[in-house]
Amino acid sequence: MTEKGDKELLELETIRHSAAHVMADAVLRLFPGTKITIGPAIEDGFYYDFDSDHSFSPDDLDAIEKEMAKIVSEDLPFIREEVTREKARELFANEPYKLELIDELPEGSVITVYRHGDFEDLCRGPHVASTGKIGAFKLMKVAGAYWRGDERNAQLQRIYGTAFPTGDMLKAHLAMLEEAGKRDHRKLGTELDLFSTMDEYGAGLVLWHPKGSRIRHAIES
Repeated sequence: MTEKGDKELLELETIRHSAAHVMADAVLRLFPGTKITIGPAIEDGFYYDFDSDHSFSPDDLDAIEKEMAKIVSEDLPFIREEVTREKARELFANEPYKLELIDELPEGSVITVYRHGDFEDLCRGPHVASTGKIGAFKLMKVAGAYWRGDERNAQLQRIYGTAFPTGDMLKAHLAMLEEAGKRDHRKLGTELDLFSTMDEYGAGLVLWHPKGSRIRHAIES
């Protein structure tokens, strides 16, 4: 990747990670008592995992998105602060997942906290200068997740979103996802009476219909 490409990728990751912080802030504003975990940027967006007694619905995503827009409009600066381990434990005394992460940091680690408004998070950064610099964003879906990917740990709710520097870039991305959805083999297979799936028998297990079986055998032959 070129130097320009690396810079653009870093800018996109920074925007998305900052959007994850704003989403967590919005969730805490709307659903007090929610426990926060981690919120990284990923290949096509970002997510944040939450421990909440409330089961997030599509309507909740709309409300969270509106609250995020309000936080963005406030143009709150992202402020970085280095803190001691003791100070970090004090700041996140009511956040058990953050305390676990703090306790696992090696001795001598630089511990940083990022703040915007009243929201603060244990984070290495980087972030955009202020919430107003986040650009265009969209919350996509809610999924289940285990803390640290281990099924023996607490089950969390993961909210996925995506963000781009401009509204046009976001619209193009959403249009691409819509087109890809039309070509999803799971959707087409069901519509063409080739196969069906039943979650109770196992995720990803294909139950072949007669037409689908004939096509499959022909391909294998």
